Amino acid sequence: MRIFCSLIIASIFILNVIDARAQHASVSLAANATYIGTTKGIVRDTAHNYALRSATVSVYKSADSSLLSYQITNNYGEFNFKNLPVNLPLRLEVSHVGYQLLRKNFTIPAAKNTIDLQTLIISPRDITLKDVVISVPPISMNGDTLEFNAAAFKLDSNAVVEDLLRKIPNITVWGDGQITVNGREIKSLLVNGKPFFDGDMKIATQNIAKNALAKIQVYNTAKNESNPLDSTLEMNLKLKKGKDIGYFGKIGVGYGTNGRYEADANFNIFSPKMQIAIVGASNNINKLASNARTLVSNSTFKGTGANIDYQPDFRSSGITRPVAAGVTFNYNFVEKPTYNNRSTFKADYFLINKHTDEISETKTTTSVNSTDQIFENSNRTNTAIATDQRFSSDYDWAKESHSMKFTNSLSLNQGENTSQTFRTAGNPDQALTSTNNAFNENNFKNTSFKLDGKYQFSQSNWRPKQLLRQFNATYALAVNDKENQRLNLTEFISYTNPADNRKFNRKYSTKSNAISQQLDVEFPALKQLFFGDKNLAGLDFSISNKFNVRSDKGHNQVEDFNAVTNTYEGNSYLNNQVQTHILDETPGLSIRRMFYSRLANRYQKSLNLSFSPKLNFIYQDNQSQKSFQNIRRSYHNILPDASVDYSNSQFGEHYRTYRLNFTTVIRIPGIQQLAPLVDSTNLYHLQRGNVNLREMADKSISFNFNHYDQTTKNTLNYNASVTAGMIDRNIVDSILIDADNRRTVYLVNANGNKYLNFFGSVQKAFKFKTTELQIRLNSSLNTTRNPGYTNGIFTFSNNLNTNSSANINYTYKSFLALAVGQNYSTYHTKQKAFNTQYSGKNISSSLSSSYNVTKKFTLNSNITFNTSSSSGSEAVNFTIWNASAIYRFLKGNNAELKFSALDLLHQNNSVINYGYANSFTVGTQNVLQQYFMTTLSYYPRRFGKKEVKPPK
Repeated sequence: MRIFCSLIIASIFILNVIDARAQHASVSLAANATYIGTTKGIVRDTAHNYALRSATVSVYKSADSSLLSYQITNNYGEFNFKNLPVNLPLRLEVSHVGYQLLRKNFTIPAAKNTIDLQTLIISPRDITLKDVVISVPPISMNGDTLEFNAAAFKLDSNAVVEDLLRKIPNITVWGDGQITVNGREIKSLLVNGKPFFDGDMKIATQNIAKNALAKIQVYNTAKNESNPLDSTLEMNLKLKKGKDIGYFGKIGVGYGTNGRYEADANFNIFSPKMQIAIVGASNNINKLASNARTLVSNSTFKGTGANIDYQPDFRSSGITRPVAAGVTFNYNFVEKPTYNNRSTFKADYFLINKHTDEISETKTTTSVNSTDQIFENSNRTNTAIATDQRFSSDYDWAKESHSMKFTNSLSLNQGENTSQTFRTAGNPDQALTSTNNAFNENNFKNTSFKLDGKYQFSQSNWRPKQLLRQFNATYALAVNDKENQRLNLTEFISYTNPADNRKFNRKYSTKSNAISQQLDVEFPALKQLFFGDKNLAGLDFSISNKFNVRSDKGHNQVEDFNAVTNTYEGNSYLNNQVQTHILDETPGLSIRRMFYSRLANRYQKSLNLSFSPKLNFIYQDNQSQKSFQNIRRSYHNILPDASVDYSNSQFGEHYRTYRLNFTTVIRIPGIQQLAPLVDSTNLYHLQRGNVNLREMADKSISFNFNHYDQTTKNTLNYNASVTAGMIDRNIVDSILIDADNRRTVYLVNANGNKYLNFFGSVQKAFKFKTTELQIRLNSSLNTTRNPGYTNGIFTFSNNLNTNSSANINYTYKSFLALAVGQNYSTYHTKQKAFNTQYSGKNISSSLSSSYNVTKKFTLNSNITFNTSSSSGSEAVNFTIWNASAIYRFLKGNNAELKFSALDLLHQNNSVINYGYANSFTVGTQNVLQQYFMTTLSYYPRRFGKKEVKPPK
């Protein structure tokens, strides 16, 4: 925590010394601009004698005409501004379609901190007057859509949409790219009414030029017209005419010390109906992408708020050299889609080849009783080469009351890995008791196919009421094929009883096939179908059914080396063919009661009560060449699920949601838990089954709370979720540990498993004329009480894991950005019967900065202080410091030269530190370390067709 405080002090010092001249110039202004004043009023049209709703009211500073805040008048023509500066000349402007612009100057007196502007009269516009100059307001209301006029905000010629969003009051662009408007999160961002390159917000906001933008539109999109509160906030970027066709992308290459390199390229073309992206990348600095979308979103022209999942990863174990390529394709058959009229096809293909080298050293301390411990040291090296290919497609169609969506994916994964492990075990006197060394070679090929289909019918509000108001059906198919050839060489040596020594030279050839099909149907809102217009005390009900069929087939061929004949011979015990068929059906009834109240432009409240009892029937049939694996089981359970949902929207103040939910989930034991074929090559962990195992019942109750601040300035949002549960008949380990650290694990059912999960977050934004401050706090806690047996002794192990983080982001104009972060995670485990306790903590403190020396030259720095400590071991401290200098050139700043220095102090160290039940493990693993790199990038981009100059 001392480091975190030091970082904050350092940040404050930097803020005070940078651009001191600009700070000094604003002192006198700030002294009289305390944001505690309020003003209110009513807008009326006397010509028609009624209050004017949906008029745009904006407040500016008179001195420089900078926009402070804006509002839309409610149904009564009212507006009410808070947090305005006192003793400062202000200007209020009222605009509305069909009316003349009204301006009024005012000052909030410091003595009262409030002023009532009372009734403001706005005059209708005389459309016959040709000499009237109409000024376009920066913010206006068009029906239920809030619109921001891009032309009203002056920015640099190279600015992008994100730069504009940061200029608009009440809109916050957070560090991770999330956008909130009046405190509410934007759930989807469209361009001209359509998803833009798979809907990634950063791709749109950091690539589309501000000069290509006409308007920003914000509105609610209802998922269910019968429930107005079931809606999400959506943003649409409306481009200027002719700007809806163009391209953008990136070509970059870098080379550094120690042979480090990186290269990436992407090219994106868009038109009113079609979007295509072609991407590729290669590096040896642990920059891994899981799909083509990640590569595109991290190659934006703006380059801020990039996804941390695609950066040189100094925390990842090992060194990975990926080569990746991909293509995405989107086509809109309807050029101007709506929620009830759309037809879109998407497809993407992604290929990645990875070569990874890993080295790790660990030490595990395990308590076997109240006084004795055993120690295990492990050294492991692993080399893996894998090629992954993934193809997916998506078709989304909607027409009036009907909608369908089909998705499918095909993935191919093949490769090989080689690993070598040396393990030693010792007794409490630190004397060596056994060693277990293993060498494995593995070749694999896996194929996976998934198909999902969804159909929804909902009654249209424009048609007469029908008996069947809604119907939902989904179908899911999953097919998995796996092939594996493996060689295992294992040698176990006991120093307490040489008769226990074992040596294995074993080959495996395994094949498996799994097919799963699930059909879910639901008939919501059935009251009218069975009871017509009868009220039934406001109750409504629905019925549903989930039906799942799973089939698993496995074929194992195992051979052991015969030193006498110098050949491999079949292992009659492990050679086997097994099939498992499972039928799972869950019919259910849901009874709902909704309470709803609303006062136009004042508040909107809703309470939903739901009781959803279900019956669960499971039939399991295992057939095998081994008679003891021929097992048939039937399970039946009642699942009494229930929920309570409440939402309260106070317009202009806040929006809150509450949810209380109770669920029951049944999990049945598989054949590998009931009656596995025990492979004795891993003597440090032999798992045996239990044919008497019963199904587990996970019963949980959860509470979720969300608060969205809808005030006009410096919004505060927070949320919390708590889940508590218990698992009846949980399948747990009964472990027997001998003097050589050989562990035999028997599975048993035991009651008493309990858990509690908590997560909470708070985010606050302070937005001023030239600066913005964002604060985010997150905290999570997980505690479990697990029953189990160790050497015949029944005990509960209590485990507590916590993680807390604090992040502060500060920006000054377009020159300076600072980010201070603190992460603190702990683990604590206690076993009652042995009276043992283990604990550990990991602390990370970071300071990041970006300073634009000029419009073309930028300096970046990131420094992270890390501390890791655990029971019985010394703390490990190390610092990672990365820095870079970036210079942009050419017209439009389309070219970039970057020099990076990574891990400047050469201290990077990956620490292994975790604990569970009656043991804890510490160690290290190889990681990426210091290197220097120079990178050259070019960003081709154009919005609109190329202008052809007429001949002279």
